[in-house]
Amino acid sequence: MKQLFVLASLFGLGAAMTFDCQCALAQTLPPLAPGASATATQSAQVYSPFIGFQEKYDEWLAMVHRTHEEEQPDWMTPIVTVTPTLQQEIRTDYGFAFAPHGLQTFTYAGKGTEVIPTENTEFIFGNPSYVTKNLPADKHTSGFADWPFLFKYRLLSSPSEAGNYVLTFMLSASFASGSTRFVSANHDLFSPLVGFGKGIITRYGEFVYQATIGPTVPDGESSKLGTPVAWNSAFQYHNRLQVGRWAVPLWPEFETTWIAYPNGENRGQQQLYLTPGIIAGRFRLSEHAYFVLGTGYQFAATHARAFNHQWLVTMRIPYF
Repeated sequence: MKQLFVLASLFGLGAAMTFDCQCALAQTLPPLAPGASATATQSAQVYSPFIGFQEKYDEWLAMVHRTHEEEQPDWMTPIVTVTPTLQQEIRTDYGFAFAPHGLQTFTYAGKGTEVIPTENTEFIFGNPSYVTKNLPADKHTSGFADWPFLFKYRLLSSPSEAGNYVLTFMLSASFASGSTRFVSANHDLFSPLVGFGKGIITRYGEFVYQATIGPTVPDGESSKLGTPVAWNSAFQYHNRLQVGRWAVPLWPEFETTWIAYPNGENRGQQQLYLTPGIIAGRFRLSEHAYFVLGTGYQFAATHARAFNHQWLVTMRIPYF
């Protein structure tokens, strides 16, 4: 059960890549010769709707490539921080967190599928990750977490070769579909966010800052849960490491997650988490598909904390 969403996501990508190959095959079909038989004519008519759909697919994929490569900076999505750029990819994340008193929380197959439907928008259809918790006194619980979604609207952007910046509005939602009270927040959560970033290209490589800031609002019990404000930042450096004949694109990074509670039961509390990490990619798999692999170590830097530290792993297949 833990890997169902990963397999489903990979199957979706495989279907898209298979369709891409079928489209290319359709383009190579020879035209009907004069005087062709009725059977051949009927066969051509069968392909007509498929070719029409292929044209729409090609137009959409060209739009995705243009908006990803020509209208915004070519940055890497950080491990923790949501990037303000528009991305199209299948992503699966894993986390292994350790808290005081022996509490361990392992998260499998998080994130989900990111799609660019129009030139300035993106939808993230998240996976309800599978969570296992080893509680004190040898207690154990597991189940699927809440179902996350996210919408982006890119307001301003400029490619890396020009202004190298982006400004995006985001709306994140998490619906209380979790299977147990230890996994679910038990409330729908909504987070309006502002995402922004700026990059600087030098002779030594590219330096990038990406960030999001905004509150989280529950659909009830706000006097208890509060409306915490989170500010995520990612400081990244991009260059290529030459390994023999191969040039490996690397993104070492350092992220900060600052959370403040202006109200609720944790009023006045502040939490700070630091995450050094590194991401390798994009490695080309096909004409439109790539592979990205990253890892990070997140640890608490304040006395108030939800956990002590955790290891993070991210795997992605961008498709543009």
